[in-house]
Amino acid sequence: MLSVLTTNFAILTLASSLNDAEAVNVSGSMRMQSYRLAHDMQANSPLYFLHVEQFERSLYSPSMKALQSWDVPEEITNDYYQLIIRWHELKEVLISEDREQYLILVADFVDRIDHFVLKLQEHSENKLIRLAWAGGLGLGGILIVAIYVVLFVRKQIVRPLGQLISASEQIQNRSFDVKVDVNSDNELGILGKASRIWLTTSVSSIGG
Repeated sequence: MLSVLTTNFAILTLASSLNDAEAVNVSGSMRMQSYRLAHDMQANSPLYFLHVEQFERSLYSPSMKALQSWDVPEEITNDYYQLIIRWHELKEVLISEDREQYLILVADFVDRIDHFVLKLQEHSENKLIRLAWAGGLGLGGILIVAIYVVLFVRKQIVRPLGQLISASEQIQNRSFDVKVDVNSDNELGILGKASRIWLTTSVSSIGG
């Protein structure tokens, strides 16, 4: 059960970390795309409006939308919403006649993206640390359970079975001074009790 829980936690954390890594890559590319828009504007690139749409697709990509999930810190989700709001403000500038103003605003926007990327990276690293701790605790728990099982089997099965085998060997050699100290509640205990009764009866018969 412990191993199943640990494995499930690891799988969920790894899956979430993969999305975080993709979100870091996408948001990192948004920095480059922001500056590319400024370059397109200055160079009168025919791809200008296409790049505007590409930026928006990146902003609303599945990995970025996943940052609205319950397991993502509220601070990161709020920063994502702030980026969306700021982008739509800048988009109005980009498609307006006064688009040159974007050249003044782009540095601040990229700075916001930088801080957002750093928070995403820290969040992803914290997940991996928690995964390592969970894995260590899970393995430690499994080891403790394994040691307990070994000791339990040794006490409840191996030791009583050894006593019964030793007693049977002594009886086979016609030595009836045998003590069978098996008092467990399982089948070996029943066998030990039966052996003691049989020995008592046999010794009494011989003595009689």
